[in-house]
Amino acid sequence: MASPAFAQDNRPATGDAGGAVAAEADPSDNGGLGEIVVTAQRRSENLQRAAIAITAVPAEALVRLGVSDTNQITRVAPALQVSTLAGTSTQLYLRGVGNFTTNSLSDAAVSVNLDGVAIARSSAIQGFFYDLERIEVLKGPQGTLYGRNATGGAVNIITAKPVFGETSGYVNAEYGNFDAKKLTAALNIGVDERSAIRVSGYFSNHDGYYSDGTSDDRTRAGRIQFASQLTDTFKLTLGADVAHVGGRGAGATVNGLDRDKRIGLADAPAQAIFGSSFSFLAGNFLHPLPNDAYSDNTYFGFYAQADINTPIGTLTILPAYRRADIDTLGYGGGFAFLEGLKADQTTIEARLASDGDAPLSYIVGLYYLGEHAVERANFNQQYFAAYGLFDSNTDSYAGFGRLTYKVTDSFRLTGGLRYTIDDKRALIDSYNPIVVCPAVFAGGNCIGNTPALPVQSLVPSSLILPNGDPIPVLPWGTAGAIIQDSRPVLTPSKKFKKLTYRVGVEYDLGPQSLLYASYETGFKSGGFFSSIDNPVYQPETINAITLGSKNRFLNNRLQVNIEGFWWNYKNQQVSHFRLNSQGGTEFVTENVGKSRIRGFEVEVRGRLGEGTIVSGTVQYLDAKYRNFTYANPSTLGPPVTGCAFAPNGDGSQFIVNCSGRRAINAPELSLTGGIEQTFDLGQSSRIVINLDGRYQSKIFTGFEQLPQQSQKGYFMADAQVSLELRNPGITISGFVNNLTDRNVVSFSTPHPRASQLVVESLRPPRTYGVRVGYKF
Repeated sequence: MASPAFAQDNRPATGDAGGAVAAEADPSDNGGLGEIVVTAQRRSENLQRAAIAITAVPAEALVRLGVSDTNQITRVAPALQVSTLAGTSTQLYLRGVGNFTTNSLSDAAVSVNLDGVAIARSSAIQGFFYDLERIEVLKGPQGTLYGRNATGGAVNIITAKPVFGETSGYVNAEYGNFDAKKLTAALNIGVDERSAIRVSGYFSNHDGYYSDGTSDDRTRAGRIQFASQLTDTFKLTLGADVAHVGGRGAGATVNGLDRDKRIGLADAPAQAIFGSSFSFLAGNFLHPLPNDAYSDNTYFGFYAQADINTPIGTLTILPAYRRADIDTLGYGGGFAFLEGLKADQTTIEARLASDGDAPLSYIVGLYYLGEHAVERANFNQQYFAAYGLFDSNTDSYAGFGRLTYKVTDSFRLTGGLRYTIDDKRALIDSYNPIVVCPAVFAGGNCIGNTPALPVQSLVPSSLILPNGDPIPVLPWGTAGAIIQDSRPVLTPSKKFKKLTYRVGVEYDLGPQSLLYASYETGFKSGGFFSSIDNPVYQPETINAITLGSKNRFLNNRLQVNIEGFWWNYKNQQVSHFRLNSQGGTEFVTENVGKSRIRGFEVEVRGRLGEGTIVSGTVQYLDAKYRNFTYANPSTLGPPVTGCAFAPNGDGSQFIVNCSGRRAINAPELSLTGGIEQTFDLGQSSRIVINLDGRYQSKIFTGFEQLPQQSQKGYFMADAQVSLELRNPGITISGFVNNLTDRNVVSFSTPHPRASQLVVESLRPPRTYGVRVGYKF
């Protein structure tokens, strides 16, 4: 359960189609805490009875805290760190486990599922965050209940479903600073007592958070769902959604500038720093960045879910299709990232879940995911560019199951298995020109005569010979700068297979006290990347131990949940930029030999009197690389890293050793707290005041772990005051998010061609406004 103090929400949200389940059920007659119903274990159950590590955030809290995209989940789930580098490159780290995914060749360690459908690309998880029932954040490896493997965890986005037999809806409108306009609406039409349609839409505009206009928002989205109880044993749910995300895309600033001014990369102070940053190999200074970033991304999907009651349980069949069409140009890393991606995925899951309250319960299933992604990308760093074509195919097959046996009424044993086959194939064609100034090796330079390489999504025709062969050396400029290049064309393919398992015990210490423990293994397949060296990375595996307890005391007025965890990773996948043997920059995925993640999380929540709810969460995290070394060529001098390094035997490489270092995006201490105070103004109205805060200790926000990439500890606070008029169902709210206007770095990276320049992305500044809602 999430830590902010959630208001009691009397609006029915939906669980399974056609059945109303309160997002947070009303408290019992004794004035105790409410309950949240989750489906994280493929069954509807009280969150407090789910023997897993999970944070669940109901819809009312998401609206109140302004969570309207993936990046903002960090505010309500202490274990999760989310950031966006450029364009659609979304990074999810859970307790220090994640992957820096910037192209279609690497997979995220934290999966995102929309209504049970896994989203294969982390660049395709936008435009979902409206008309929701809740968000669930599952911590640790997933697989014995889910169709898609996830070693670090999973984020489940559950939309509000059609409700049979009623016509209802709502409209929420919002206006705030940065000329922010937001409109969300939903209409539920009960066709009859056994079928319903739900239509919802979302509109969001706000100006850029940076001075150059970047980090704005232009989102339009819509969703339609139909549910019908066709017979007493057969229920069908159909859904389709579409979203367009436009605007300028994610922005960034330069380390050393005044963060309070949020100076964008295209503005004069940042341009001056670029213009004074020397790129050694090119023998010239960097050029200022243009102000032409844009996003033009469309996402579409549909699904059909059939639930069939049989004598041996409920058979669920869930086919789905999703497509992402991405066209974006961003500079969030300090260089141009131009991406054109068309990704199609087809999934089908079939599972059988036992019904009733028999001593033995089970869930077994089969899963298939097929993905085809064609990406044309240009990582253009001015004096080096990777003009890439990535055509990748993945066929993933799995069988999974979990059994639970009641030894007694209060003691249960669980066991689960999953066998995965991932078949990956790719065509990787990358043309990599690099500008070299030979004079620099004799102490000279090529200043004034070294133009930057063009930003194009395809290989520029001016840089290849008529027969298509790469140009070995191309004279350029009067100062002697030349272009060297490489053009690796790779067609790798490989199958990755693995059996993973879970064992667990559950014991009811009392009617409202649960003790649980589990040991679970996880797996994420290896893959490929574009490189002139070794372009293959190996699968990662995890062994995770969890010990937890969930409790309610004082006549349901006090909740105390405790979780301890110990994760051991082998070959943990880490993606980052690295120089190759020819001096070019490559985006590679490497394997950490071993890493260890351990800690605990304590959540306390209580109802003090009739109108006061307080909550708090403490997470302690010890996340370290235990055996992590990698090589960097010595041709350009010492590597850019905060880790220890030393030359190898022949001096051709530096061996970088990050063993013993804390994992990135892994704060040692995270604290959240909230208070909600309600003042009744009679039978038909009330005032609700919410205050929420979050503290996070120091983290490194980039792979290199440089001193400039350290984000010191910070505190953020949010506030909202609402007037709720039950008749005629109107709510008027004033809100402030990031009350103290803290400018916090979420991601940072040194420029690949000028390491003294560090670019950083900031979380949103203080936002405030008015929200008006009408429910009918």
